[in-house]
Amino acid sequence: MNSHAHVVADPTSDFASESDVPSVSAVADVLRDVLGAYLTTDQAVDAIRHVAVCGDRVAVHLGVTVSGAVELAELEATVAARIRDLGVTAVDVLIRRPDATRGLSGKHGWRNPRADRVRLASVRHVVAVGAGKGGVGKSTVAVNLALALACEGLRVGLLDADIYGPSLPLLLGIEDGAARARMTPEKHIVPLEAHGIPLVSFGFFLGERSPAIWRGPMVAKAVKQFARGVAWPELDILIVDLPPGTGDVPLSLAQTIELSGAVIVTQPARVATTEAIKAARMFSALEVRVLGIVENMTGPFGAGAGESVSRELEVPFLGALPFDATMVLEGDAGIPTVVARPKGPTAARFELVAQRIAEQLGWMRLEPVGPDTMREMHPLTDSPVPASHDSVRGAPATNPE
Repeated sequence: MNSHAHVVADPTSDFASESDVPSVSAVADVLRDVLGAYLTTDQAVDAIRHVAVCGDRVAVHLGVTVSGAVELAELEATVAARIRDLGVTAVDVLIRRPDATRGLSGKHGWRNPRADRVRLASVRHVVAVGAGKGGVGKSTVAVNLALALACEGLRVGLLDADIYGPSLPLLLGIEDGAARARMTPEKHIVPLEAHGIPLVSFGFFLGERSPAIWRGPMVAKAVKQFARGVAWPELDILIVDLPPGTGDVPLSLAQTIELSGAVIVTQPARVATTEAIKAARMFSALEVRVLGIVENMTGPFGAGAGESVSRELEVPFLGALPFDATMVLEGDAGIPTVVARPKGPTAARFELVAQRIAEQLGWMRLEPVGPDTMREMHPLTDSPVPASHDSVRGAPATNPE
């Protein structure tokens, strides 16, 4: 029993406004209700293999066994009609036998984006840092956020997945990474260390002045091998610096490993915020949680745009980072601002943004209330942690993934 029905709403109907677009959970509720006529409650939940909402279009993938073509057609029509009632203009319904559903493509090439995802065994959370366009300081933000998180007591690593412009080796002062890169006997990349943080970069293997002239399939394969083929130590958070835009690399990464969330970096300028919104919506379409928006270089180029983007997308605003010309010189020297000026106002801003990201992932900061209390990050807890307690590395009480 295989079927793929593409059902389009009446073309004369109005397009749903953005505020009317249903959530994934709303679509799942409808599917559970429809499937309740065929299955038990637990079976109905298991039968929903995938739900994707992108604007006013919805795609669903179900694993259901029915008696024949007539019942199949009825189920397709009922599912499509009920989802259209939520205000969408197009519905893709893919129904297959439960034993033939995972990892299969439909007639139009649709594929479950979660089918091939893996969780990195030694990494608790993977956070992507992206931007809609280049030139917004995304890599500088990624490096300093990683260092700020490490300063708070979390074990942090950096993956430079910006295949077209890997700049983290330069920013972290390890431009000789290509000569130092090593592999384990199992052919896994051994991270190098910079300022106490393990780092792996495409730049180690491309060379400082070697461009990456790769087509889409080559990029997808490289990202897949690169993301999974690293011998990471035990990490609380792995920060992944993505190339700007919504191209092959972020798509391949999101389909390769489990991401806990994405941070979007923008500038105050309208051209940057417009593209930042596109990047955030891409992650949402890939079912990757947007942890929030960071506005970089605020001040001489304007201010407040990051908050506006956050309100429009209904995601947290993580903070604004000031325009700081000295930061450029520090990056060129391979000494990030959080290391070069740890007590300065710019480092304090990075520290605040890092705290908010950690909170989004389930950690909180315990401010010192006396000489016997540590100031560091701990999993959410109702009990104070004394100074003699070792740094807590356990999983958060509630994992928002």
